[in-house]
Amino acid sequence: MEKKKLVIRGPFLSRSGYGEQARFALRSVRQKEELFDIYVLNIRWGQTGWIWEQDEEREWIDQHIRKAVDYIEEHKKHNIPAQFDISLQITIPQEWEKLAPVNIGYTAGTESTKISPNWIEKCQIMDKILVTSNHTRHAFDNTSYKVKNPHSGDVLDFKNETPIEVVSYPVREFERCKDFSLDLKHDFNFLCNAQWSPRKNIENTIKWWVEEFWDQEVGLVVKGNIRSNSYLDRGFTEKRLSDILSKFKDRKCSVYLMHGDLSDNELSSLYQHPKIKCFINLAHGEGFGLPVFEAAYYGLPVIAPDWGGGVDFLYAPKKDKKGKVKKRAHFTRVDYDLMPIQKEAIWDPILIKDSMWSFPKQGSYKMGLRKVFKSYDQMKRAAKDLQKYLKKEFSSEKKLNFFLDQIYKDEVAHVSLEDVPKISLITSVYKAEGFIEQLMEDVTSQTIFKEKCEWVIINANEKGDKEEEVIKKYIKKYPDNIVYKRLEGDDPGVYGVWNLAVDMASGEYLTNMNCDDRRAPRALEHQAKLLADNPEVDLVYNDSYVVQKPNTSWESLQKQVNKQRYNIPQFSKAEMIKGNLPHNNPMWRKSLHDVHGKFDESYKSSADWEFWLRCAFAGSQFKKASEVLGVYYYNPTGISTDPENNDWKRADEKRIFTHYRDKIRKEKVEKQEIVL
Repeated sequence: MEKKKLVIRGPFLSRSGYGEQARFALRSVRQKEELFDIYVLNIRWGQTGWIWEQDEEREWIDQHIRKAVDYIEEHKKHNIPAQFDISLQITIPQEWEKLAPVNIGYTAGTESTKISPNWIEKCQIMDKILVTSNHTRHAFDNTSYKVKNPHSGDVLDFKNETPIEVVSYPVREFERCKDFSLDLKHDFNFLCNAQWSPRKNIENTIKWWVEEFWDQEVGLVVKGNIRSNSYLDRGFTEKRLSDILSKFKDRKCSVYLMHGDLSDNELSSLYQHPKIKCFINLAHGEGFGLPVFEAAYYGLPVIAPDWGGGVDFLYAPKKDKKGKVKKRAHFTRVDYDLMPIQKEAIWDPILIKDSMWSFPKQGSYKMGLRKVFKSYDQMKRAAKDLQKYLKKEFSSEKKLNFFLDQIYKDEVAHVSLEDVPKISLITSVYKAEGFIEQLMEDVTSQTIFKEKCEWVIINANEKGDKEEEVIKKYIKKYPDNIVYKRLEGDDPGVYGVWNLAVDMASGEYLTNMNCDDRRAPRALEHQAKLLADNPEVDLVYNDSYVVQKPNTSWESLQKQVNKQRYNIPQFSKAEMIKGNLPHNNPMWRKSLHDVHGKFDESYKSSADWEFWLRCAFAGSQFKKASEVLGVYYYNPTGISTDPENNDWKRADEKRIFTHYRDKIRKEKVEKQEIVL
């Protein structure tokens, strides 16, 4: 099997959350180097420092950065762009680009409630989006803007339609440094690890902490900086801290500043220091919250708002008094108000105007501090329970493999081409003179046409048509692949032809090839491998690009920057009732017809939709490919689009909707009866 050229773009050398996210992605795909030919494009991340450890991982990264540079430069010499099969981009969405036929974005996302229109626009060029938390996915799914269609004048919702999956970090264990020490004069110390910024809310974190413990023998370690690890930045940070502490001259509590980078082993030693007892995070929002996660998996009690990315890992299953298992908070929750972000924090397009985040309440925070200090043994037990849960459910093996599935399972199927069964393509030809030549060329150019495809073409036209001349020309080229039949007498309609083609087909997989639509060159290969690799799935489908110009080829379409994408929802019965969910170019198992019958010819334009619904309600499973594989031509004179057909089209739709709406209602009643 030929390796897929995978280009990965991200801040791999950055000592930051995004840097760790990028290295996590690399560790995952490295597990399958027999499948991927990997190229690494390193980018900077703000003003964060770079990792300095010269270990095996760093050597591997450096080697593959040089490999990518050499590959790109060699192509530049010949004035051609570097060619990749898949791109994986670990950064904020505004930096995403279309670098390959398949593009996957992996982002920590946003710390607030909304994403910018720019981010939504960038989402449209990606085939899949990976995020680090349910908080971020919720922001992506629930942000929309009203826009006016310049052609029709209709007001539409502009929102992300690209599939999203949550992939969080794994637990990583590091050895404690034997020589790591801290000059802490108190036995009980809190820890805050965060950059000094409006989002992190550092000033209130320190000020309110000192107000609570000003007369107590307690310490607070602040690990952080303002922008960099320079001596100048240290001076600025110390000045900020001094300004806060100057108001508490007679305090007994101590506040320590740790400025500069720590190695992974040193940071691990900090979290596990015997005098560090609790971790504080009073940030307004977290896309994930890596320092909070690190503190939790090292067994530190955590004080934090019950909002943002941290919610994913700060809850763990626990039995109640009745023996029922529910996820419960294993941290000290700080109450908050959800309000618009501060003006000084607006940073378009990352943190945008009118978005909101949490504002932790002073009183709740202070109560939490006191609770941990006074009832430490109880809080420590809860932290240890959470630690066990994180080590099990967020293990490196689980998370690395899950991430790999998002790249590997959908985009590079496990099965080889030899394991793909025969595919039968079915086409109804009727008054297709303007499309037939391009159709024949498009289909016969599919990557697996000669090896795996049988094309059943049924012509319902009268004798002497020009379509037949074109078809016979291609039969001479591919006599073993094309099965052609001309019908005599009346045209049985498109679904009558499809049913006849199903009977004639000898392949295990079926797909319809509409005369006016087109597909990506590897569309059939991709769909067939997905079916072969997922035996529980009966039908696969995908998004398409919508074109207004007939015979738009896949190659010419790729040169267009702003392509109109037809985003089809993820499979569910409720979504299927809203419209023909698989739409124009699905691939399905022929065995479905053995079990559920054929297309109902009493429908003029919706028999395929009705058949998919029939299968779905009988338990068939559908899977959406994350890659765009089709080109849908919006034909104004087509069967389903011609205004003259509106009456019987609406009658078909009403008949389907009424029948299957009642089925959904019945299923809901049955489920309620089971619960009761």
